[in-house]
Amino acid sequence: SAIRCKDPVLVLEHVDLYTSTWPAPTEDFDYFIEIGKASIRRPGEEITVLSYLSMVNECLTAVESLGNIDAEVIDLRWLDRASVDWETIGESLRKTNNVLIVEQGALGTGYGAWLSDEIQRRFFDYLDQPVQRVTGGIASPSISKVLERAAIARSEEVISKLREICG
Repeated sequence: SAIRCKDPVLVLEHVDLYTSTWPAPTEDFDYFIEIGKASIRRPGEEITVLSYLSMVNECLTAVESLGNIDAEVIDLRWLDRASVDWETIGESLRKTNNVLIVEQGALGTGYGAWLSDEIQRRFFDYLDQPVQRVTGGIASPSISKVLERAAIARSEEVISKLREICG
């Protein structure tokens, strides 16, 4: 995708993805992810869950473990403001009327703050409640596993917030 883009590209590699394996094209070696297109990783009707990078799998794990919440999980994929897939997000929000943004970063400094604000501006009339967020804690991730866990959100936080929102 970066090769096909006419603009400068920044590739974010998340350390949690280094040991992950995913299906890859085995015959179509020209396969690429469409620039500016989000991916609906799990269809649903009750709430839209927006996330990116390693938190997408945390969201999928949380939703599957709950079983009784019909969440649509969307992998944003493209995080620059010009490439956000507002069409996919809007279509989902008009269907679910609820949104949860999930990210590892801290509440005040995360990408979700901007995304939440923009969703409120664009889709306010479709929302049944304010945009909800799951974020990491106000701690610095470090070498210590205890401090890292305090700083970074995981599926447990997603489960808790989904229960709070959807009952």
